[in-house]
Amino acid sequence: MYDSLKFYETAVLIYNTIKNPSEHIYPDLRAQEEMKIFHMARSFEALSKAYLASYGLLIVYPSLLIAAVKKGVYKAPRHLEKELNSLSILARQALNPKKMIEKLKHDPIGRSQLPDLLKSTSNFFQQNNEREFASLYNKISEFLRKPVNQRNYAEIMTLRKEITRVMQLKNVHERFYEILKKCIEGNINEDICKNLTQESKEMLSSFSNKEYLLDQILSILDLGFQEMFDGILYASYLARAAEIADYTVGRTEDDEKYLAEIIDHQQEIFDFLSKMQEINKVLIKDDELDDFMSQIEEEARKYFKHE
Repeated sequence: MYDSLKFYETAVLIYNTIKNPSEHIYPDLRAQEEMKIFHMARSFEALSKAYLASYGLLIVYPSLLIAAVKKGVYKAPRHLEKELNSLSILARQALNPKKMIEKLKHDPIGRSQLPDLLKSTSNFFQQNNEREFASLYNKISEFLRKPVNQRNYAEIMTLRKEITRVMQLKNVHERFYEILKKCIEGNINEDICKNLTQESKEMLSSFSNKEYLLDQILSILDLGFQEMFDGILYASYLARAAEIADYTVGRTEDDEKYLAEIIDHQQEIFDFLSKMQEINKVLIKDDELDDFMSQIEEEARKYFKHE
């Protein structure tokens, strides 16, 4: 996260010099644009490596939520097992910095288990009759599997529109909340109820007279899922720039066209990255969160070592 922020701050510095021609630090405008792109790409790359395990958890969450509401866990145990096994592999990758550097390199999204996790989650969605979710996850997986020189911006825009349309979980969350309320009231006998702690019941009870607050939280969650996928797509698209944007030697004509395409769209990508880095800055300064994540990581390492 800290490395990502360093690359971002350099990109901001170059961005400001571009706006002020008297302070140019590179030979020409195109060179400055390319160095800005390089640092943006490396910032996305570092952020993706930091969030890799979190991405995995958030990717499987909608399928598990829907399955819980529709009791789909029991309909497709084999597909659920494949999905969770894929998540386990991704977590192992995220917990091994050496392998992450050696194997994931500049394309941590495409080279990681993430595309396979999306595919296995798509299959689980399909078994639960959630065809739109299944189709979306499959399309994102196919995009991430492509070689870096075949990922284009037009496809990203198409996927982002579909993500915005499909990733609407508010109604599912409300149905899930209704089940949890019945658990608290003792009016239903579900496996979900058996797993609720007393602290969870107390927290859920506090929402009973604050439906407006719950509504706001669920709306924010939908936006969060959409932005997560936006970040994944941008990072995978810029993986090629992280490799070629800092050197002119060895570039092909296709490389030049690709960099020109990024320059055409860099402002919207940069604006998105800026928003992500504002969150990143807060997280980096949060010592309590850092301690908490260290504990989670340690427990995860113990678990996978035992496995």
